[in-house]
Formats: sequence, structure tokens, C-alpha cells
Amino acid sequence: MEFTKDEFLKRASSYREEWTKLTTKLVSFNSVLDEYKEGAQAPFGEGNKEVLNWILAHAKEDGFDTYNCDNYAGHIAFGHGDETLGLLAHLDVVPAVGKWTSNPFDATLTDNGNRLVGRGVNDDKGPLAATYLALKILRDMGVKPNKRILLIMGCDEETGSRCLEHYFKKNPMPDFGFSPDACFPCINGEKVGVHYDITGEDNSHVISFTSGQRYNIVPDEAKMTLDIDLKKEYLAFLNEHNYKGEVEENTYIAHGLSAHAMCPQKGINAAFILFEFLNEYAPSSLSNFVVNYLDNDPFGHKLQIDVFHEEMKELTQNLGIVRIENKQAHLGVDCRVPVEGHEPLMQKNLDKALENTGLKAVVSLGGKLHYVPRNSELVKTLMSAYQDITGDMENESYTIGGGTYAKFIDNAVAFGPQFVGREDVDHQTDEYVYVDDYIKTMAIYADAIYRLVK
Repeated sequence: MEFTKDEFLKRASSYREEWTKLTTKLVSFNSVLDEYKEGAQAPFGEGNKEVLNWILAHAKEDGFDTYNCDNYAGHIAFGHGDETLGLLAHLDVVPAVGKWTSNPFDATLTDNGNRLVGRGVNDDKGPLAATYLALKILRDMGVKPNKRILLIMGCDEETGSRCLEHYFKKNPMPDFGFSPDACFPCINGEKVGVHYDITGEDNSHVISFTSGQRYNIVPDEAKMTLDIDLKKEYLAFLNEHNYKGEVEENTYIAHGLSAHAMCPQKGINAAFILFEFLNEYAPSSLSNFVVNYLDNDPFGHKLQIDVFHEEMKELTQNLGIVRIENKQAHLGVDCRVPVEGHEPLMQKNLDKALENTGLKAVVSLGGKLHYVPRNSELVKTLMSAYQDITGDMENESYTIGGGTYAKFIDNAVAFGPQFVGREDVDHQTDEYVYVDDYIKTMAIYADAIYRLVK
């Protein structure tokens, strides 16, 4: 049984309305991590529990076998065989920070029905919906897989993937797979995830300083209060440097541009604006460190922790969290590192930079290096499906700084859904996708899954 490109595209087009409705429904659940409670009925909050249970019930109504792993994760099953193909997607989302033009949890169609806006439409609820509907397309076409297919859905991808750690303690690891949580044509490598936290006493004029909610997002807003009046100086500073911000009563506010931590150079970190101002008008050891070692340096050159690998590219770092309260400071930095074993050098150089400041750094490993060769059967098969549907023979597989569920399976990669040339909107305000793109995505996924299990 063989199918043509046109057959896959025609089937996918017939699911346009269903994909839009399914994605809109998934977006309606506020599945931002509430508070992790190990062993609880809702370990990642009620929103994640509710969306997981809803999609499992929906799939069961559609005739698929389903499984809920203690509300940590679940799967939808299709087909039988000795080998298992794992399709790894997530239901949790990052906070909907910033000023949205519409309710982020009420997905809105614009541009004559071709643009869908909402938190999670691209990361990762829209892709999950496309993957699920690809299974329905194959079933409609009469495909009987000779391998077991599991669409595995977790609820904690954005904050540590404790969901799949729990799931795989109770369930066998798939033999191979892909995660629809990145870009086309294929992501065959992911950097090591490393965090470093800086803490200590801040004897400055800062009463409070708040910026960011997650390590893996460039913060687009920062706020602070001071025990001295520098309002006129701050407004002049903003004007001089063409920065965005304002003063509301005694609160100094800076506005930046959010971006994913794997490419912090695409964002504008609002915290740096406030630290630059502080270092000019009310300097401290903390502001001096931030300005001289972190500000305007997404690749770690100033700390001399920069490193480059031909396949995995450069190290990146993002100051994702700043908290100062009661003279106690905490900085949280997310790094994506292209080599293993880099943590000792990072710790050494941070210790040196923080000498005599009263501040301390702790470097911690957040994830492993992941790489699948370009010439592997998995990558070649996925690339063939992508090329046949899109006609794109120029772009090749590549590596990224982002971390996906693909790291759980040795022979797995990230595959779509974002097309070459599209704006990276993950983790940003007014996250959006084009519905037309997802017609092609469903066709690619259906074709790729068919090739892998026929």
C-alpha cells in the first residue's frame, strides 16, 4: 500500500476545521505549571490534569486506546507490533506574560481564518493536535501499522520534564521516535542544558527587583523600587538609550522583548535595562557583575565560558530570573552548552568573577547532550517525508539549543512543526501560527509516520 503526496495533502485539508477546533480547545486549558506536588492527584496543577484527561477522553471517544500515568503524562495508542514508535508532545505551556492583544487562553482566528493566536498554539498544543490527527488520517486511509504507535503527552516539559521521567519509570522506552516541538526539516541534535544561580546579599538602594518567571524565557518586563528618588534620571536614561519603560509612583519599569532562551540574542532582556541604570546611578557589586559579565553577551564571552562545536554550534546564556527582596538577591541563568563536561570551567570562572562581592554561584546540570547522525535511517526517513510534501530539497537537518522530549529516546529527534523562514514565536506575547502551515504539517506527519511503521 503506497500513497501519494496529493493524497496526504487532501486528507490533511479535510481536517483543517478539526485541527483548529482541537487546538482551540487545548489552548482553553491554562496549563501553566501551578506548583509541583510529587504524588498528588494534580502533580503539575489542575490545568495540566484537566487538559490531559480531556484529550485522553477525546481520543477514547474517537476509538483509540488511551492510558493515564498518574496525571503526570499519558498516551494514545494505535497499531500493534514488536517495536514501538514514540511521538512525544507536551500539554503544558509557559506563562502568558506581557501585553497580549487577546485572551491568551481563548485562541483567536484572524487574517481571514488563517492565523490562530493563543498560548500554546505552536508550543506545543497545535503540534500535538496535528500529530493526533495524523494518526486519524492514517486510520482513515486503512493503514494497519506493523509497529505500535504511542502519542505520549507530558505535562511538565517546560519546567524539567518530570512528567516523562515518571512515565518511563512505569512504561518501556519506545525504540525510536520524534517530538513535534521544534522546526522543520529536522533537529538531529540538542545541546546540554545547564543552569547557574547566583545568590547573596545586595547592599544597594534597591528595595525590590522582579524580572522573569522562567529560566527559559528572555524576560520582557522588569520592575524595581528604590529607597532614593531617581525618577528624573531614569526617564532621561530611557530617552538617551532609546529604551522602553516608565515610572509608576515609586516603581521603575523596563520593557524588552521576550524570546526563547535557546536564542536569547533574538530578545531584549528587560532586566539588563534596569541593571544598566543602577550601575550608572546607584552601583553595587551585583549591578557591576551583571553589566560587566552578562549584559549584551548571550554567548558567554565576558565570563570566558564561551565554547563552539562544529555540529552543535555556540553556547548561549539567558538571565531568566531576577529577584531582590529584603537585601537578598537571586539571579537564575539558563545556558545551552554544545559540549559535555563544561560545568567545572563555568563554576571556576563564575567564582573568579564573583570574588570579593559577597555573591556565590552554583552551576547545575539540567539535561544531557543529544545527537542522532544525519545518515541514520530515522533522520533519512523523516527528511524524505518532509521533502516529498514540501518540495524543499535545499534545507538540511541541524542542531539547536532547545531541549525537547526527544532526549529521552536515544534514537529520536525533533521534527517540525515550524517551517523554514517563519518567525520564531515560542514563549512570546501573541504566540501565533498559520493554519495553512498546519495542513502541510499534518500531511508531513502522516507520511512520515506511515513510512516508519509500514
